[in-house]
Amino acid sequence: MKSSAGLLVGAAMLSVTLGACASQPAEPAAPPMVIAGGYGKADSADAGTKEAQAFAVAEIYKRNPTRALVEKADAQVQVVAGLNYEFDITMTGGSRYKIVVYRTLPNALSVTSYEKLN
Repeated sequence: MKSSAGLLVGAAMLSVTLGACASQPAEPAAPPMVIAGGYGKADSADAGTKEAQAFAVAEIYKRNPTRALVEKADAQVQVVAGLNYEFDITMTGGSRYKIVVYRTLPNALSVTSYEKLN
């Protein structure tokens, strides 16, 4: 009886010791800091982002007729009285553009800033 009680106490102590040594779950990563009124990363799969990007690319073709295709497009969004989508678009051949497309609350699109970077 005495040895089984000692065995039980030993097993309990081992269990507590191993539990204390087990790795703790990692703290979740802090979400990126969002600045009120600032730009944040846009969801490239969002239908609104895709529509605004197509509008920006159409503006590139209108202002600089070219056969180049979109190679890469990075998007950020800002909530205002509507939405500002800021695109950094790289075309095949290396041309880069920074374009801001504004979506009004009634859902109309317009280009508010257009800059050819190179």
